[in-house]
Amino acid sequence: MPPRVPTRAFSALSSLSQPAVASSSASPAARHSQPPATASPQWRARRAFHGSSKNTAEHKNPYETLGVPKDAKAGDIKKAYYALAKKWHPDSNKEEGAAEKFHEIQAAYDILSDDTKRQAYDRYGSASTQEGFDPDMFSRAGAGGFGGFQDFGGAFGGRGGNPSDLFEQLFGGAFGGGAPFGAGGPGGAGPRARQVRGDDLESSITLSFNDACAGVTRKVMVTPVVDCKPCHGSGLKPGEKKTTCGTCRGTGQQAFQVQGMFMASTCPTCGGSGSVIPRSARCDSCDGVGRVKERKEVDVEIPAGIEDGMKIKIPGAGDMPLSAQGPPGDLYVRVNVKQSSVFRRQGTNLYHEAKVPLQTALLGGRVRVPTLEGDVEVRIREGTQYGQEAVLKGRGVKSLYGRKGERGDLIVSWNIQIPR
Repeated sequence: MPPRVPTRAFSALSSLSQPAVASSSASPAARHSQPPATASPQWRARRAFHGSSKNTAEHKNPYETLGVPKDAKAGDIKKAYYALAKKWHPDSNKEEGAAEKFHEIQAAYDILSDDTKRQAYDRYGSASTQEGFDPDMFSRAGAGGFGGFQDFGGAFGGRGGNPSDLFEQLFGGAFGGGAPFGAGGPGGAGPRARQVRGDDLESSITLSFNDACAGVTRKVMVTPVVDCKPCHGSGLKPGEKKTTCGTCRGTGQQAFQVQGMFMASTCPTCGGSGSVIPRSARCDSCDGVGRVKERKEVDVEIPAGIEDGMKIKIPGAGDMPLSAQGPPGDLYVRVNVKQSSVFRRQGTNLYHEAKVPLQTALLGGRVRVPTLEGDVEVRIREGTQYGQEAVLKGRGVKSLYGRKGERGDLIVSWNIQIPR
């Protein structure tokens, strides 16, 4: 999307195009239009419409409205706002103009309580409060971008000019200027040269219950978009160069006028790059795109204790952007964990139901219990009841979010086997 120009910029343009009129050379008709010394109410009704005065149109300084210095902290600003809002609230203050004063206090606090709005006001003054103001446009334009709007009159001085030329004069500095995008390679700084992140890829992998608890390394097959190796991502044959787009003349934008407002859209021919590759100069491997799909294996390190449905992020293993320069996307691998026939998991704890013969439950003894590391013997006291539990500390699953080496417990429930 093209940057937005503040509304006051276009109003300044219209004022520049109006011819100057000397106040001392007023025509007789104009003198007769002046209100008589004793103007009738009907005459005043006809002259009721007038322009807003400069003092009314300008936004008041929020620091002066709240009575705080420019380096005031957020707490001091809030304290000053509460005191003034309580004093001038229309419900408690019946003085004339209290409501207007209260709205001014609210508007000032709205600017100073928001860090972004406050920084914009400190940098650009009351211009940042105007409708349609875009601070990003001014930061990109810099000192040589719009020149304080003094060159707008020259932009509209010629008639019958190309709208694309006018748009380039208005917005060329905001897009970085310089050579068209791709002149000498896709990394060239041009009117639309910008960093665009590639798309993310998704894949899935299935693990056994024990592998998910212990942590393993698996390989997944993906087909990301990568740079074409023969042309190194330029889309050009060796020794060939890109040419300026004939549709947008290298601007990357097509300008058009709608109801007196100049609008712009991305050039459909070059996709906003400002340059195109002739058919004879296109790389044979990628047909001038500069990108190809490549099938490859990616190692995925699965941490111990991962749960079913979780995703693992592999930075930089996604697609490269197709039509611009920028970093590749990421690869997200969804992990599907099979259920266990031995254990039931709840967080980092494991649950197991062990069968105990009746005589062992009555007289005591030992029973083998499975764990993630293998079977262990657990001593059973005499008189053990059905459903009683034993806790094996540290025999559960490793914690993903806790301290290193922290594990849950294995809770064993005794299932007394009564003979028929």
